[in-house]
Amino acid sequence: MRRWTSFALNALLLVLLVLSVFTQVWALPHAVDSVVSVFPEVNPLAVPSIIWGVVAIACWQAIAVIGLRLVILVRDDRFDSSSFGWLRAIVGCLVAFIVLDASAFIALNVMGYTTPGVMLGLISGGLVALLGSGFLVLFLGTRPAVHYSHN
Repeated sequence: MRRWTSFALNALLLVLLVLSVFTQVWALPHAVDSVVSVFPEVNPLAVPSIIWGVVAIACWQAIAVIGLRLVILVRDDRFDSSSFGWLRAIVGCLVAFIVLDASAFIALNVMGYTTPGVMLGLISGGLVALLGSGFLVLFLGTRPAVHYSHN
């Protein structure tokens, strides 16, 4: 991988990490407070939604940190079958997000808070995570466990 490409990917991942921390710390609680002030009937969902949002964002932050590590491995030509553990960790984070997503979907349906925007967001987020984890599992399942040297 070229140095410039590696630098650009690292910069992008770091910017995304900073933005996600900003979202966790300020934007998410502020958005929940503003919704509760307009619609007081959703007050019982305020704290659970903030907790869910922080944990869901943390799943994607873990993926970004693992992505930083993978970019460094590829840049230094050290990405091999021993690096597949990092890809499995990404699959684990995606599965954790899918579980969070499905539990939020079920809980909101049971409680009767099924606004179209929220439901479509949950469905699309779950599908993105499901496709990503599926493709990674497919990649990991079709690669040989050992790379052979041609020396």
